Amino acid sequence: MKLLFASDSLKGTLTSAQTIDLLGKAANEVFGRCEWEGIPVADGGEGTADAVISAVRGERVPVTVHGPLLETVHTYYGSLDENRAIIEMAAASGLTLIPESKRDPRTTTSFGTGEMIKRVKQRVYRHLHCHRRISNK
Repeated sequence: MKLLFASDSLKGTLTSAQTIDLLGKAANEVFGRCEWEGIPVADGGEGTADAVISAVRGERVPVTVHGPLLETVHTYYGSLDENRAIIEMAAASGLTLIPESKRDPRTTTSFGTGEMIKRVKQRVYRHLHCHRRISNK
């Protein structure tokens, strides 16, 4: 039996890769030893950078920026090749970085996203892909 898992992340809990790994382990328990593969996918929100990095076999580049409450956040952007990079706004300014009691747009900032863009531009990539989900909710 061959199985293919294409999974998005589960906001604030599991990455796409972690979800795929758990699905593979569960498949082995249910069906016995079986062959499986996983493809990380994303819907434009949290996990998009990881899905793109995985798809093009890019690499994570660590960076330290300010989070939404101006705290230090150790995060990353994706180097896709010598000309292209991807950042994910959620990695520096995302909702999961803010405790529920402090989720107030009047006191939070996306300054860290700007810091990520600046770091990417310093490496002289020709193309920068910025991903953030826009919602009416």
